[in-house]
Amino acid sequence: MQKTIITRAALVLVFALICLTGLFAEEARITDIRFWQSPEEAQVVLDISAPPRVSDVSMLRDGTLYFDISECAFRPGRQRYPLQNPFLEVLTVQQNDDRSARVFFRVPQGVEAKTFVLAKNDRKGDRIVIFLREPQATLMQKRNAELFEVNRLKAGNVKIVVIDPGHGGEDPGTRHNGIIEKNYVMTMGKLIKAYFDRDPRFKAILTRDGDYIIPLERRREIAERLGADAFISLHVNYNSKKVIRGIEVYYESPKGAVGEAERLVAETENQVDFAGAMNNAAPIITKREIIEKQAITMNKSRQLAEKVEAQLGASVVELPSRGVKRAGFKVLHSMAMPSVLVEFGYVSNLSDAEILKNYTARTRLAQGLYFGVRDFLLGHIEEGYDTGYLDFIKTAAAERARKAALRKTQAAAKTSGKGKNRTYKVKSGDTLSGIAAKHGVTTAAIAKANKLSSKQVIKAGQTLVIPAK
Repeated sequence: MQKTIITRAALVLVFALICLTGLFAEEARITDIRFWQSPEEAQVVLDISAPPRVSDVSMLRDGTLYFDISECAFRPGRQRYPLQNPFLEVLTVQQNDDRSARVFFRVPQGVEAKTFVLAKNDRKGDRIVIFLREPQATLMQKRNAELFEVNRLKAGNVKIVVIDPGHGGEDPGTRHNGIIEKNYVMTMGKLIKAYFDRDPRFKAILTRDGDYIIPLERRREIAERLGADAFISLHVNYNSKKVIRGIEVYYESPKGAVGEAERLVAETENQVDFAGAMNNAAPIITKREIIEKQAITMNKSRQLAEKVEAQLGASVVELPSRGVKRAGFKVLHSMAMPSVLVEFGYVSNLSDAEILKNYTARTRLAQGLYFGVRDFLLGHIEEGYDTGYLDFIKTAAAERARKAALRKTQAAAKTSGKGKNRTYKVKSGDTLSGIAAKHGVTTAAIAKANKLSSKQVIKAGQTLVIPAK
């Protein structure tokens, strides 16, 4: 008996140890710390192995900010990172005795700091982000200097071309056959800019000039702020079907433009509501005006896309062109300037990848893109609307009207049917209870309406009165 008790106690102890081991295995760990910096902002990203529990940010007397991550391990124990840059002076991470990790960071005066947790998704794990933005006064000085330069260039009839190398920072884009998209398009962006820099009729500006990420909306906002005459977003493509290859040039699609129009209408209405609450007048732009502006810009974007595609297709004969296409990419939503997105080729296709890696091919592609933009901006631009977009709007409106009318008719029929008896012709295999359930009435109600006794059997072909609900 004593041996049995000891054995049971041992099993309980082993089970408890297994449970504790499993518990510790779920403890979060800081697996990596990364820092990204752009001219106006920076990010510190802490990769966490499990969903973190993060405290509010507190401040020490010397201005150092800190927060704790509960049940989180940091294997080095304590590590200090003296960054000494315009956004972050120092970052320190240390393991606490209570099995939490504490993150200290000190920013220069005026730098805005925000901390937030991003949940795991298909591409990235759980992470904590410290977002840092330069002082507002410094930002305003830059904006004023930009505006002065833009006005000077416009006065001299210089065309402004904004070149947008896609992805960047912790977003590498696609990668295959020795090409990483964010690096490749950065190289191409600098090559293309070099061609424009040789021509005094143009001023080319890159949305990014280093390895950092810019939100999609902000890329086109940069171009709009600079008064761009053309916006070109650079990318390379990937497809699981390795035989697909070639250059593609995109401009805004009708579906993408409709979604953006609806967003802008909602945004305008919210601004009007806010202005009304504050007793301020606010300019009102209608959906029709938005659609007209979009149609005008999309017409010009099509012409830009056609010019660019023609020159790119002729620049490297070994690299086929798949033509001009339309898509609802966010970077193409601007109403302020013609915008296109260029896919230089498919890195998933070995032939395309080898051509894209060739220096001569890269320079020819860069030159071809320059020629295409040049031909558009210095040539004859046909004024008018994107009729395909306007037709899409009309068709969509007609379809909505048709569906609304159908719903109205169905509702009216349903309403008119209430309170009236109906008839039903019995089919082979029908039962009284089944017919009742089908029409949403009781068996007793049907029996009463048709004066049926409990012994009577319904027959195929017989017509029954279905009482009103």
